[in-house]
Amino acid sequence: MSQSLTYILFSTLDAAVVNALILKIYKQPLLRYKYKILVLSVALVICSFLMRTVINLPALDLPLQYIIFVMFYYSVLEYRLHYAAFIIGSGLSAYISIQMIVYYCLATIGIADKSVIFAYTGFPVNAIQLCSIVVGAAIALFLWMTGRGFSFIIVPPHDTFRIKYSEYSHRIVVISGMISAVTIFLTLLIILSQNYILLMILSLSSFGIAYYYSDRGDYESVRSDIEKHCNKIEEEQP
Repeated sequence: MSQSLTYILFSTLDAAVVNALILKIYKQPLLRYKYKILVLSVALVICSFLMRTVINLPALDLPLQYIIFVMFYYSVLEYRLHYAAFIIGSGLSAYISIQMIVYYCLATIGIADKSVIFAYTGFPVNAIQLCSIVVGAAIALFLWMTGRGFSFIIVPPHDTFRIKYSEYSHRIVVISGMISAVTIFLTLLIILSQNYILLMILSLSSFGIAYYYSDRGDYESVRSDIEKHCNKIEEEQP
């Protein structure tokens, strides 16, 4: 198998695992969207391959993929735009963190170096991809089997017209989504400077912020449900 075909195969699995992480972190259905996700994965791989081989701008690969992710989740899977930006930013930050940890582990034993970030062929690239895929898939499978994850985001289709941004859950999603988007685009500058330690710190921090706001979102969702239930009981009492 040629190096290009190997990259395309691993990148397709990459994209599928990222989708699995995004959806399972927030307890969203995965198999329901399997064919749509396959189409998205192929589109992302084609985009990535063209950016790295034809256009020769690999640093723009991640920001462009983020935009494609968000627009696909918004227009095809019917998530609200701020929800799409939020969960995708969270999932991508988690996966980038996995990739950077794998990279430093392989760099420590002499398998990878800084040039790997701009490459699309070679054993170091394939090793990072394969290890990241295995770890990411294992985490997604663990979340699915244990029922863990955050549940404050309802399963789409979402009503994109009647949105109360004054509600706490919407505010935290918008804020965290904006932070995630800025983080993804900051990676462009960091990749160009080849400061991979800063990239790992940034991705871990971004996921940490998303995790905090997700936890708050779950808490507020439960509190709101309890308040509604109590109010209903009070209204039913004579």
